[in-house]
Amino acid sequence: MDIVVKSFNRAFYLDRCLRSIYQYVRGDFQIRILDDGTPPEYLARIKERYPEVLIIRSPHYEAKVKALAAHVAGTRPFDQKIIPIGFWMDGIADATERFLLLEDDIWLTKELDMVAIDEVMVTHQLELVKLFWYSNPRLNSGRPVPLGAGVEEIIPKIPLATRTIFLNDFKVRSVLYRLGFFKFYNDFELWLPLYTFQTMASAFFRRDYWLALWTRDQTKLNEANPLRAAVKYHRTRGSRVGKTVEEYTRDSHTSSATNTYPDINLDPLVLSYILNEAWLRGDLDSYNNFPADFAPAHFKPLLDAAADERATYIEWLRWAERRKAQYQALGCVVE
Repeated sequence: MDIVVKSFNRAFYLDRCLRSIYQYVRGDFQIRILDDGTPPEYLARIKERYPEVLIIRSPHYEAKVKALAAHVAGTRPFDQKIIPIGFWMDGIADATERFLLLEDDIWLTKELDMVAIDEVMVTHQLELVKLFWYSNPRLNSGRPVPLGAGVEEIIPKIPLATRTIFLNDFKVRSVLYRLGFFKFYNDFELWLPLYTFQTMASAFFRRDYWLALWTRDQTKLNEANPLRAAVKYHRTRGSRVGKTVEEYTRDSHTSSATNTYPDINLDPLVLSYILNEAWLRGDLDSYNNFPADFAPAHFKPLLDAAADERATYIEWLRWAERRKAQYQALGCVVE
């Protein structure tokens, strides 16, 4: 079975991700890294440490590497913000019929038997088995049915508010839109139950199911589109979805590829550059504080030494707390 890892410019996290895979995954697997712009010197170190991995570069790879270098040097703002959905689709089309999807800032925290989960997916015709949901029951809306091997099917139950407003089952959304209730119409909390059918990563997928949820003409990431596609798929084809009883992965709230806040002076691309360089020098331990996320004390001397006003330790702390608070407000458990 393939393990597909989507990656962009955070080699220090990619190292942690890969190291955890080799530590915890049981079964035969091939790791396929779909990389969209991690500078080549970092990928060379990754390949040196993990020679078995297959690294596939996106069509935008060279342009993004050049744009990152110019941004960090301060000569030109990063202008390559195309989300490579078509590239992901091509990479996953070449993957095994069922595959595990991760991202560079996701890591395993306990032993995972891929063979056992694969057998459950085949036997019970599951399209999806999630490994992680922030300990938030709202992301698994429905009744759990044990299937064995630590997997349970979720018999979905979509709340009336989600069906009425987000999915527009009764054409209410159209009326609200015309009346100008944009905040109500866009309320992200209405999306949460639909993550029962779809998740961005930390899950086993049936390949054709994942491909059915995406369209390659998208250049910006809008998670509402695959969520609606997943509900349509369920209604028309009777898809079956599940999750593990326990969570098997964690993800990062200490960095982001591009996420910013207007009142916080932190440039995430500069932050990633500083931390990537520290990792390349051997000053950043990718397993620091594992299996939890990196300890802030590990980053402080690195950011202080860099002395770049675009990524100071104090502003990074503010940024990280703001990011965590957004998830916590939705009922997610984060470190």
